[in-house]
Amino acid sequence: MGVSDALVGQPIVQPAWGSFDNTIVGLVEHVVACGRLPGSLAVQAVQRIREREVMASTAMVDIGVSIPHARLEGIDGIAATIAVSPTAVYQLADGLPISIVVLVLSSPSLTGEHLNFLSTLSLLLQSARMRRQLRNATSPQEVLRLVRESQPSRG
Repeated sequence: MGVSDALVGQPIVQPAWGSFDNTIVGLVEHVVACGRLPGSLAVQAVQRIREREVMASTAMVDIGVSIPHARLEGIDGIAATIAVSPTAVYQLADGLPISIVVLVLSSPSLTGEHLNFLSTLSLLLQSARMRRQLRNATSPQEVLRLVRESQPSRG
């Protein structure tokens, strides 16, 4: 599955969430609003992501990227949503900016697919050029275009 195939709704450009918790809540609400997660599971999704972060942070501080993720009963397939900002979607406790956040939720039955998706997403975001382009995107459509164009052609 390509990254753009899992993205739900429009990417969020320059959100004003400020903190990790607000970012997670905002992104989970976005997945709910797009119809990919039942509203009754939103609190559980946020809690699972927080628990996952306590085990090991998904923030890659050196490149300003975070990929919070969780597997959750009640979600069909893999659902991802992205938020980007030229400065910071949120800042870590020590003030370091995280400017690209991709939230990923998937069904527990998709262990292999979940790990493959995270690997593909991580590889995409390792590109300094891609990160720069995403941070400087001025519209959700531009973010989607960049992600789509970065994926290998399917033949």
